[in-house]
Amino acid sequence: MKFSNLGTKVLTLLAAVVLTVSVSNHAFGQAGTSGVSGTVVDQNGGAVAGANIKILNPATGFNRTVVTTDDGKFNFPGITPATYTLEVEAANFKKLVNTNVQALVNLPISVNLALEPGEVTAIVNVTSNTIESVVNTQDASIGNNFVPQQIIELPTDLRNINNLLALQPGVTRDGYVAGGRSDQANITLDGVDINDQQTGGRSGGGDIEQGSALRSTTESVEEFRITTLGANANQGRSSGAQISLVTKSGTNDFKGSVFFFKRPTTGSANTFFNNLAGQPRPSLDRNVFGGTIGGPILRDKLFFFYSYEGQDQKLEESTNRVVPLPHLGAGTLRFQGTGPSCVAGNCSIGLAELNMIYSAVGINPLAVSTLASAVSSYRSNNTQVGDGINTGGF
Repeated sequence: MKFSNLGTKVLTLLAAVVLTVSVSNHAFGQAGTSGVSGTVVDQNGGAVAGANIKILNPATGFNRTVVTTDDGKFNFPGITPATYTLEVEAANFKKLVNTNVQALVNLPISVNLALEPGEVTAIVNVTSNTIESVVNTQDASIGNNFVPQQIIELPTDLRNINNLLALQPGVTRDGYVAGGRSDQANITLDGVDINDQQTGGRSGGGDIEQGSALRSTTESVEEFRITTLGANANQGRSSGAQISLVTKSGTNDFKGSVFFFKRPTTGSANTFFNNLAGQPRPSLDRNVFGGTIGGPILRDKLFFFYSYEGQDQKLEESTNRVVPLPHLGAGTLRFQGTGPSCVAGNCSIGLAELNMIYSAVGINPLAVSTLASAVSSYRSNNTQVGDGINTGGF
């Protein structure tokens, strides 16, 4: 009886988890997805009704089938961004296969297919015009999609994909998009809200690192899209940019990558102020390394993908600190005032005079020794900090 109750509780918990996942997918699935639609016609331009349209992803085994309407139209909404194959079959027409239908995130694509008369057993292979994957012809939203080749090959600092955001027209390096504030961007990862509300909300814009609660690495992102103007209602609720990221997924084949990038100090330029102070350039030795691996757990059904990225950095930064001037290290204190020992308003008191003034306790020799050691190790070379009388900058 106890085991039965425990089993019932476990099944109830699993059902609740599955229901939660289902609800989450329903709530957020519209953002971060894509869609494929179009029209099937014959050689004379007439609509072909009742044609079977099958969309499939050979890498994951995903497939879905619909039938064209009376006006020859079909639609596959809410599908995962990927490169799909379309198969079209209709009576008295050759089978048509399109193996390069690129469905990009938040950018539905329209594919018009023309069937040739003939036996169904005959197959006609076609390729979609790639311009359809670049120019948005489905809605009024303005923005660009970045595909894996661009994400990996475009130069970025520390391999952060947020550096790619400012490459779009209307986006500044500070994250202002088409005049909108940088804290009004909306960021989603696989359709899920990842805005960091605790540390400033949607401060993404040109910097995913500051605006999102999760850090997205270059090797883990399949593609992303930044909608700068005219975002649809399914993308978000803020007035700024709509940033949609899609992570990579495992496929039916085991695939992986290994990378190592070294950024040595050699070839770096010194700063203007370091050159002015006669200081050498600071050292910056940075290594970025990691890898990915993905593959099937159950072919055509369940997959895994793992990404790791590490960073090892040794960095020297130029700082300007207050240090004692040589006379202070010798125990002499200078001040501005008037008196017999003052010249042009500049006065000084030696160590012997200080000991007479503070005869009850005297000047601690250890303090004087510490100041002398500081003077010998860090001799002042600028007056940007310090009072310029007893202390200077180093």
